[in-house]
Amino acid sequence: MVFSGLIFGFLFGFLLKRSHYCIAGSLRDVYLQRDISGLLAVFMIIFPQSLILFTLIQTGTIARPEYPDYSLFAMIIGSLLFGAGTVFASGCMSGTLVKVGDGRFTGLVSLLSFALFVVSSNNGLIANWTSPLQNISIKSDSFIDHLSFSPLNIIIPLLLIVLVWGGYYLRKKELRIPLPTQFTGFRYWLFEKQMSKLVAALLIGIVAGFAFLFNYWSHSFGGFAITGPVTSWLSLIIGGGVQLNWGMYFIVGIILGSLICAIGKGEFKLQGSDGKSLLKAFIGGALMGLGASLAKGCLVSNGLVYTAMLSVQGWIGLIFIIIGNWVTAFLMFKLPLLKPMH
Repeated sequence: MVFSGLIFGFLFGFLLKRSHYCIAGSLRDVYLQRDISGLLAVFMIIFPQSLILFTLIQTGTIARPEYPDYSLFAMIIGSLLFGAGTVFASGCMSGTLVKVGDGRFTGLVSLLSFALFVVSSNNGLIANWTSPLQNISIKSDSFIDHLSFSPLNIIIPLLLIVLVWGGYYLRKKELRIPLPTQFTGFRYWLFEKQMSKLVAALLIGIVAGFAFLFNYWSHSFGGFAITGPVTSWLSLIIGGGVQLNWGMYFIVGIILGSLICAIGKGEFKLQGSDGKSLLKAFIGGALMGLGASLAKGCLVSNGLVYTAMLSVQGWIGLIFIIIGNWVTAFLMFKLPLLKPMH
């Protein structure tokens, strides 16, 4: 079952590329363009995934997860840094892997920078600075333990609200502009027909929910994850003796999903970049790596998976990733426009 990670990663990468949905970019546009669909899309991933997860737990199909304690200070600081990094890199780590798959060199730069800074923060050059922060303001992630009823009683109403909201948005807000088509038949339906990011988000949420089941069958508990598997790949490459696991296959699957979709759409092209863009990609990857190390996860693991698990840590992480994203978007894009003209 460990190989199933490749399939789930493929579906994730394919759907992101197919719909041109960038999770962090859409959250940024909630602030910059007042486009609420970016936040709605995140909820479209979280709550279907949550419904599947807790249904599996309640039926005894999988074991209930453990919720480790966390440092509130490190979680907040790390999430803010990660959010800032998503703006510099023009996407979070899922978007970075999609860029690698469709041939963009900036994606590779961000990926390598991210991996190096996670490893350096965990047990490398800057670990002496980051490690003590993990001991400040330790909190117990015990919300689920205090519930006197099934989590499904919370999840189902929230999911219904999100689905109704999403249906309203699709009918009233999204512009459906017919575009010239390149392909016909199966290739048109698979690669070219317009796909809303809300539809893609809903499909991702369903896929992410069943990832818990296949991960459990692979003798581990978890869903989508990027930070740990990326660093595991780096350790394997430099001779760390790491054994291939579900998450490592998941990472490869994202890249392959993006690659196949880009080829099918006729969009694959090896793309270099200018020095400024590469520098921003490197800085973005570094900030995300440092942030993910402090927060023990990225936008995918904390912001999409732990939130679906009704983890307080995950919701704090998501909120402060968004704050870091918005503050950096203001500093990079809006503040320069406010400077007086001479």
